[in-house]
Amino acid sequence: MDKKCLIPFAIVLSLICLPIAAQKKSNEYSYAIPENLINVPENFPHAISVKPIPIENVRPPDLTVPQENFENLSPYQAYVTPYAPAVQNLARGVHNVKGAYHTAVIWVWVSDTTLNGLEEKWLYPQEFLTDTPNYPTNPAPGRVASDCESQAYTMVSLIRAIGVPPEYARVAVGKVRFGDQEGGHAWVEIYVENRWMALEATSGPYWDDDNHRLVERDGIPYDYFASNEYPAIEVWAYFNDAYYYNTSTGEGNAPEHWRTSGPRLGFNWLLMALFLILFAALAALVVQIALIMRERKRRTKRR
Repeated sequence: MDKKCLIPFAIVLSLICLPIAAQKKSNEYSYAIPENLINVPENFPHAISVKPIPIENVRPPDLTVPQENFENLSPYQAYVTPYAPAVQNLARGVHNVKGAYHTAVIWVWVSDTTLNGLEEKWLYPQEFLTDTPNYPTNPAPGRVASDCESQAYTMVSLIRAIGVPPEYARVAVGKVRFGDQEGGHAWVEIYVENRWMALEATSGPYWDDDNHRLVERDGIPYDYFASNEYPAIEVWAYFNDAYYYNTSTGEGNAPEHWRTSGPRLGFNWLLMALFLILFAALAALVVQIALIMRERKRRTKRR
């Protein structure tokens, strides 16, 4: 083969090898959650697809978390309390992350306006778990209730309490889009098989302020976001009791793999650029081979 033909071939080979090398590097940061706590979905981490679950069974009841709250994250770490007595007591009946999710998804979402008479109020997990069932303002008497922030950081507190290291569970806050609804929200992410998977506690029951009724939902499956894209438009911050990371400023003490995220809505320009480069290299290779073949035919005719 002509040496000129080897140039585009080398480019193509390099583009194939780069993702393999990157994957090898990412695997160096091994998944260290104790084996008895692992719940790796069978289809994880397959390509993103869409399952036929109605959007009303997935989306949170309301999206009202303000972005400006998370310019300074350190104070919010105090709300992740794995050693709180109520969290420790709850953890005795939970054996793994999947169990923690199923425990959380039965909590009732109730707006801060209804429950606390304020647009926004964060409750410590101890109060959330022990006091809200008896709030006179709780429209679901006897049941643990609050909004997305309380549910997210209490679930992370529970996941931490059962023994999951802080490197592998975090609260995420940002802007999301569920159907035609868009706004600020808090959810949970766990690190599984070298990537983050979202858990959505607010997919369970909720109080409908507009119609003044309790809507019962079972919540989406634990592994729903293993094969479905979590509809985050942007992420403002990540945190738990040990780490935090501000995505806007880059500030924080979190480990390097916290700088990555799960699948997000939007166009992936990096993948598109790699695809175009690969396509151009393959096209150049085909053209080069065609020119060589034509030159050989021309030489053969001369003979």
